[in-house]
Amino acid sequence: MNRETALTLYASPLACSGAVQLVMYELGIPAEVEYVDIYQQPHVVLSTGAVYKDVNAKDSVPALVIAPGELLTEVGVIMQWLCDLRPGSSLLPSAGTNERYRVMEWLSYGGSEVHKTIGPLFNPRMPEDGKAIHRLNLHRRVSYIERHLETSTFLTGPDFTIADAYLFVMLGWPPYFKVDLEPYPNLRRYHDRIAARRSFARLKEAIAPALSRMKLPLFPASPRSDRDEARPTNPRPVV
Repeated sequence: MNRETALTLYASPLACSGAVQLVMYELGIPAEVEYVDIYQQPHVVLSTGAVYKDVNAKDSVPALVIAPGELLTEVGVIMQWLCDLRPGSSLLPSAGTNERYRVMEWLSYGGSEVHKTIGPLFNPRMPEDGKAIHRLNLHRRVSYIERHLETSTFLTGPDFTIADAYLFVMLGWPPYFKVDLEPYPNLRRYHDRIAARRSFARLKEAIAPALSRMKLPLFPASPRSDRDEARPTNPRPVV
């Protein structure tokens, strides 16, 4: 059976699922994308208004329909699954090699140390003292990446990998920055290299219609003017 038949990705603009979309574009793997509004409760599928938890019991994105009745979740797992459709791609080295484990090492770091530190900054119920602790922890994690990038084009060397796709989406982009890159010149150059890729241009184009229908939160690392731009004043209703 062709594993690429009728893939459907459930994603949300600006969430970590954007990394999966980047990987799909890099690999040339087609899929239908259903966008989920994760900024309202309950989360809903924009195209139908269906409650997303009825699709994915975890109620989180990404989720990939890989066969009728079969759903694959978790961003790192989905990106590996996609790369295994294109063996030999530089996005993920061959299984069993040290190069593959280095990519997995950075993928794990991005998920456990960066992603989980950024998330609380978007929680309106998180006390400011708590957010200050998370900002300090985030600075420590990002400073480690900054030092690493002094001698590396991408996280594991000269090639863009799925670990870079994940980190890039976690950092954000104007006007949706989740991390202030100003103190980190190596990270800024790294970010610019990825932002220049065709896959990112395709991602921005793909998510634009869905973004216009959502009421977005404030992005903690964006200037005030950019924050206002990132929040539509009259978002269209979900249908």
